Amino acid sequence: MLNLKSVFVLAILSVSASAMADDTQINTKDVEATLTANLAESMELMQEQLSAELDTILTIDEQKKNEEATAKVLLAD
Repeated sequence: MLNLKSVFVLAILSVSASAMADDTQINTKDVEATLTANLAESMELMQEQLSAELDTILTIDEQKKNEEATAKVLLAD
């Protein structure tokens, strides 16, 4: 049988557990917002780096084409 102390302890544990669950939800939302912001920032940085790398690759390709065209002209002379 449950005595009064046991009922009181169970009631306190129940209230404590529900309060902790509420705190966990709030913290989860904060963590989710932080992760979302960090993900967006990281994706933007990756996009900038990718654009820079593509610009470099395109520039190198253009230089190679120009060098090949120059070499063909010199060989034709």
